Amino acid sequence: MLNQSMVPAMLLAVFLAAGMCSASGADVKSLPGHVPDAVRRLKPEGSLPGTNELRLAIGVPLRDPAGLRQFLGELYRPGSPSYRHYLTPAEFTARFAATEADYAAVKQFALARGFKITAEHGNRLLLDVTGRVADVERAFHFHLLKYQHPTEAREFFAPDAEPTVDAGLPAADIQGLNDYVRPYPKGAEMSAAHSVAKIGSSPNGGGEYFGDDFRAAYVPGTSLTGAGQSVGMLEFLTSYYPNDIAAYRRMDSPPAACWVDRSPTSP
Repeated sequence: MLNQSMVPAMLLAVFLAAGMCSASGADVKSLPGHVPDAVRRLKPEGSLPGTNELRLAIGVPLRDPAGLRQFLGELYRPGSPSYRHYLTPAEFTARFAATEADYAAVKQFALARGFKITAEHGNRLLLDVTGRVADVERAFHFHLLKYQHPTEAREFFAPDAEPTVDAGLPAADIQGLNDYVRPYPKGAEMSAAHSVAKIGSSPNGGGEYFGDDFRAAYVPGTSLTGAGQSVGMLEFLTSYYPNDIAAYRRMDSPPAACWVDRSPTSP
């Protein structure tokens, strides 16, 4: 089957929808979407030091995006011959991903510009690289500048123009060219105005919710027990503490579910 991790929704959307606009010359193309809108209203406070190192991910376009759209429509349409006939990762790569030659061209481009390849991916959708700011600027024909963030107490960096590359280079996107938006766990910061009322049934004063609490809140009076159903939760390491999960399991007795820990510390 085609695992969800194989084609993340956001990455798939980038490759299906991202346009590669022609630049002023016929020999180059512009890759849009890398300059935050806020930059156009801000005054730069300086340049990013040329010796700083950036971690980038170069997106390689799909071989047949139109064919993939058609396949996905058939995959989820009852009555279609392809209905629920999922692809393995290898089948997806062979049918829709960039060719080996295209992937090799992106690797050659990166090495020729002074980048170091840090990771290659079997589905040939991304190439992870690192490079000095000066090399990044030369490779993509812009300058990386620093700005004061309009809503956060920090600086951020961003290019002063969209990256451009040779028209024949199979590149669709370069992630890591700005840090205007930084990912963070939703539980890392929560103001009092957004705190959740503590009405759970845990024995330590109602600070935690158990399965029965959710059922009582959303589907009261149901005879359903959740048997045969599975729920997965994704936790990033910055906010995931296995001891908290172990304590929760001890309090939830009898447990409402079978817990399977797939954290990196698990054997």
